[in-house]
Amino acid sequence: MNSCLRAQGDTTPTHRARLPALWSLLLTGLVLGLAPGAQAAPAPVPSPTPPESAAGAPFGVRAGLYGLTTLNGGHFGYALKAGARIEDSAVVYNESDEARTFHVYGADVTNAAGGGLAPAQEGQRMAAVGAWLKLDSEATVTVQPKSSATVRFSLAVPAGTPPGSYLGSLVTALRTPAVSGGVNTETRIARLVELTVPGTADLQVTLSELEHRPAGGGEEFTVTVRNTGNVLYTFAGTLNVTSGSSARTVPLTPTGIYVIPGGSATLTGRLADLPALGRRAVTASVTATVPGGAAKTVDSNTVRLSYFPWLIATLAVGGLLALGLLLVITRKRRRAWLRRRAEERNALRALRRELRAGNPPADAPDEAQTAGTGHP
Repeated sequence: MNSCLRAQGDTTPTHRARLPALWSLLLTGLVLGLAPGAQAAPAPVPSPTPPESAAGAPFGVRAGLYGLTTLNGGHFGYALKAGARIEDSAVVYNESDEARTFHVYGADVTNAAGGGLAPAQEGQRMAAVGAWLKLDSEATVTVQPKSSATVRFSLAVPAGTPPGSYLGSLVTALRTPAVSGGVNTETRIARLVELTVPGTADLQVTLSELEHRPAGGGEEFTVTVRNTGNVLYTFAGTLNVTSGSSARTVPLTPTGIYVIPGGSATLTGRLADLPALGRRAVTASVTATVPGGAAKTVDSNTVRLSYFPWLIATLAVGGLLALGLLLVITRKRRRAWLRRRAEERNALRALRRELRAGNPPADAPDEAQTAGTGHP
């Protein structure tokens, strides 16, 4: 039994103990502005009384029948057919020593830029649960010190809504007065509203092109996961790296976060210790899992990387060219030197032959003079 007060039409309100990681993600209050000391209530321990952990926070929020049913984490979960309507409530606790005025509203839930989920800002155009959730009273409620107040709301699923998973949130905000610097601080607590419209589940996962770039001496890979089906799922991914007959995997991060239908998330992985010479083939593999349901694995395109020590090769080629040029120059000089030596040896041998034959060279001045002044 849900924390439901009244059900109308052909409805089947149920709370399901699902998505524990998702519940804990949005239990933390979202603080807007510079809020010294502002805190948000963490997930309460099941109890029909105010959560003990809320005592240190400005306020706390829980579902109307939290602690009396199997309701998980103080959030809301429903299974409603298209066109059905349900009514429920939330309890707001004021843990301070003075009266507080809270602003309560419904909001869609979207995938946050850095991963995970976040409720839409008030004033944004709501397209799903945030638009279907209506308060039965004013959007503001004043709660006396150390007291609580019940906020009633209804959730009506429009006729013709396609089957699938829909996420929204019931946001309770506390705004503090502006300080001397003129800065207002707002603390928000968002309780998830998980809605399932029965029908055929369509688990669809698409991946973008696997991209890469040099980073820190390695290669950084990114791929985007898109939920093109109608069910909420978590995912985990790896990079599958093959080199010849060997293979290994590198985890992609983040992991275990949720992607709502129509949402997306970007995964990143890094390869380090790359070889100076060799080839690598890299493929991203992502497995999407519906909580308590089916799973599907999809692979990206394959990126092929070739590694070659271009700097070393360039230096080696340059060294060989310099050595070859040096050898050519040295060879020419050696040949010239050898020719001169050969000519000198030939001249010396010719001189020796003439001396042995008694014919001194004509260019020898002493011998020529002696031959010209012979005795009678």
